[in-house]
Amino acid sequence: MSTHSSSKSRILNHFDWSLLGLVVGISALGLLTLYSSTYVNRIDIFYKQSLFLGLGLGLAMFLGLIDYRIFERLAWPAYFLSILLLITVDLFGKSSQGSQRWLPLGPFHIQPSELVKVVLIFVLAKIYSSHKSSPVGGYRLKHLLPIFAVIALPMALVFRQPDLGTTIMVGLVAASIIFFCQIRMRTLMGLLLTLAVSAPMAYQFVLKDYQRDRVRTFLDPQRDPLGDGYHSIQSMIAVGSGQVFGKGFLQGTQSKLEFLPKHHTDFIFSAFAEEWGFLGAIVVMGLFVLFSLLGVDIARKAKDQFGAILAVGATALIVWHVIINVGMETGILPVVGVTLPFFSYGGSSMITNMMAIGILLSVSFRRHMF
Repeated sequence: MSTHSSSKSRILNHFDWSLLGLVVGISALGLLTLYSSTYVNRIDIFYKQSLFLGLGLGLAMFLGLIDYRIFERLAWPAYFLSILLLITVDLFGKSSQGSQRWLPLGPFHIQPSELVKVVLIFVLAKIYSSHKSSPVGGYRLKHLLPIFAVIALPMALVFRQPDLGTTIMVGLVAASIIFFCQIRMRTLMGLLLTLAVSAPMAYQFVLKDYQRDRVRTFLDPQRDPLGDGYHSIQSMIAVGSGQVFGKGFLQGTQSKLEFLPKHHTDFIFSAFAEEWGFLGAIVVMGLFVLFSLLGVDIARKAKDQFGAILAVGATALIVWHVIINVGMETGILPVVGVTLPFFSYGGSSMITNMMAIGILLSVSFRRHMF
């Protein structure tokens, strides 16, 4: 009995309730926004997302209570499984709106590219933590080439679907981990220069026609206001129409009247800003900034290198989603189809984000167990 009481007391005292509470708060705002955006025509989306949120929170708490070092043993098997799933999607996946990203699983559809984001964090954490210490001055190109190969394979398979948004996200999360683990400044500058030089060639020969159109539309949304520029223009109209205090809960017109496309997925922040205004948008961004600070603090206090890298990767996964999504909804970045964590509708993305939260909870909790 005393052992059980001691275990329960340890969980209550050392579990990171502040992080979990913050995520629950952000998710609650997301559910309210989703309800407001869909109750007129698609209330079933709200109920499904409520189920996904419940499952995701349960998964996050479960992962938070297990030893995160198990992911070190599972890293490579999970990596090869994710590659296999991506190949299966390429061969037998379900197509929708010109993309082949989903695998049918009974009444649900899973998106393996979402799993890749988390699995790659495991693999990179395992690779870097296996080194006793980083080379003097940071990692050089010769050290990074094998890592680039590990990253490039899933990125190439995701890009084939095609899914530019997820491809970019995988690259940004990987780059965040590489930067955290120290890279030689000369190598970093060389890679950035190579990226800048190769960008025009990638635009011309790698991107598909509709992806190039998105870039051109980002530079000039008015070039095709009823076609490629429609999403971006309507999104900025929705954000601007909220002004300072917003139109009020359930009072948004851009989403209700279907002017704002994908208002329950890629453009849900615009729907939120329309109803809650500039002040509401600042509050949400402030909550995500607080999340990033908590994530960095967990990484800083982690008891080992593997846990620190996991925390950095999990934090970067959420933060980059926020930056890209809000950037594209406000016209700062091109539209690339990236969702807003804990707001946008989607089971696969919700589970992926909650896995990232579970990783952070585990790293935070286990530092008291050593």
